[in-house]
Amino acid sequence: MYDYLIVILNGIVEGLTEFIPVSSTGHLIILDHFLPFPSEQAHTFQISIQFGAILAVVVYYRSFLIKLFSSIASNYDLLLKFLCCITPVFLGGYLAYDLITGTLFSANVVVAALIFGGIAMILTDIFCIKTSPQETKTSTFDALSEMSYKQACYVGLFQLFSLWPGMSRSGSTIVGGVISGLSYKTAADFSFLCAAPVIGAATAYDLLKTFSALTSSDLTYIGIGLIVSFFVGLVAITTFIKWISKWHLLPFGIYRILLGMGVLLL
Repeated sequence: MYDYLIVILNGIVEGLTEFIPVSSTGHLIILDHFLPFPSEQAHTFQISIQFGAILAVVVYYRSFLIKLFSSIASNYDLLLKFLCCITPVFLGGYLAYDLITGTLFSANVVVAALIFGGIAMILTDIFCIKTSPQETKTSTFDALSEMSYKQACYVGLFQLFSLWPGMSRSGSTIVGGVISGLSYKTAADFSFLCAAPVIGAATAYDLLKTFSALTSSDLTYIGIGLIVSFFVGLVAITTFIKWISKWHLLPFGIYRILLGMGVLLL
């Protein structure tokens, strides 16, 4: 029973932190440091349950996705912008996979990323709040359609920071979006929608490389964690989209720094 409680706790942490810019991977690594995962495949589990987060994105943005893919020809321009954003991290993740999984998944590395990312978020708010466009009643689809290719590429380059465990994929991309001139909400929407192909590819690639080493217990753990992360992630997306326009990034930056310092003290 204790093992399943650890699995459920990991699923809750993943669902809560995947879309809030505090780093889901970082929190899972720290959690595993203090409450060891009941399997040698903790790393694969941490990556695999991100499928739950992908499903949460698909459900939350289902209307957007239906409209996007219902007429690919007329939405070709927007699809290219998504491609511009996700290509850098695909290449970077593929080329640096062994380095990332072999040396960067440690508490010390995560702590450094949490503090660095927290400082970056606070500085983004200080220098960009006054220049960030005001939120309007424009739909997510229209807002992203008006985004330039330069802004999409800018977000894509910032997404490379997410390869550093603890930096946060959503945090990196939202910072990049705001700096490039997107509103906070539009940057968050674009970040979350880009999460599906990026996380999906990373998860599938890791599973292909490690599947033969997984036991039936590992697969059960992954299934439970995935379901929990889906439901918690759906709540997290809904809540964060409401928060980001009001609070911006400052509270999350402060939290990251305090968490990093706290882990150092422990």
